[in-house]
Amino acid sequence: MDDMPIQEEWLSQILGEATRKAYTRGLTCFKEFMDNNSTEDLIKLRQQERHFETKIIQFYQWLQDGKGLTQNSARAYIIGIQSLFNYAGSPLRLKNKLPKLHMKLESWSPSIEDLQKLYKLNDISIKAWLSLSRDVPARMSDMLRITTEQIESGEFLLQSKKENVVGKCYVSEETKTLFRQLKTAQIVLPTTQSGIDKMISDGCRIAGFSKRINQHLLRKTWLSTAINLGTPEIVYKILSFKTVPQELLTYYLDRNELREYWKRVIEALPLEPKSNGRITDLQKETEDLRNAMKVIARFVAEEMRRTRLAQRPSKESLKELMKRTKRDLEVLDNFVKEEE
Repeated sequence: MDDMPIQEEWLSQILGEATRKAYTRGLTCFKEFMDNNSTEDLIKLRQQERHFETKIIQFYQWLQDGKGLTQNSARAYIIGIQSLFNYAGSPLRLKNKLPKLHMKLESWSPSIEDLQKLYKLNDISIKAWLSLSRDVPARMSDMLRITTEQIESGEFLLQSKKENVVGKCYVSEETKTLFRQLKTAQIVLPTTQSGIDKMISDGCRIAGFSKRINQHLLRKTWLSTAINLGTPEIVYKILSFKTVPQELLTYYLDRNELREYWKRVIEALPLEPKSNGRITDLQKETEDLRNAMKVIARFVAEEMRRTRLAQRPSKESLKELMKRTKRDLEVLDNFVKEEE
């Protein structure tokens, strides 16, 4: 590695692919800010200038003013710059000179009614993705790696790219059915984060939301529900791909209670309103009756066409039968409305 340029040598030591890409972006922006494309020159400048940290502070402000980054994103870019100079043996003295990364607080937390509305008013693509996101509280990068075979299996392990930890995934029958329908209809979900974001954004617009539901909010909703239900910390961490001691992970991965705790969360997040009460049952019975009457009408019409009966009813009698059937259906509909 002696002949390797310092930048390549530094990046080769970073194991995480996502971290390596983030650090590269930060360095590219720093070179643009410094108007210098040579990493070696920047390191020499750091060694020569006594108050080089001032440029880092200016860079932090430039990222926000010139690039439109948030304070958190700008601070994250500088972590990569710190890593580079540490590797080169010229660490930056930034203690108390820049704000620390702060916790991201969401201004909106979607309710179960919001999720149900989004699910109800959109097509099968959003239904399938929303159902999978409800089942598997993973980050977007991990969600995009889930295969249809894993979904169909109903239970699988998934290794998180960000934290490099293994978590357990369960998939509901509802989700499996939706993905089978996608396959039958030859509908393919977007395979990139931007594609999924656009799909959900369009769905939120159709649902009439002024704000957009994203993958982070879906994951947060799952975790909040798990915690509110009293789920043990070790359990919800394994189910949401957070770091846990290796010995505990090995012990818990095959325990049946993982599925039971997962099931409690899923039952608390129904994407369709639960059937509870006489009105819902009555509506279902009415719909079943309507469908049965339609089937009978089609059967009678087909039989009459097939056998060509000599005593075929007149057009007038058929019209009268149609009117009576229509009146019966209207009576049923009015009865349901009055009961509501």
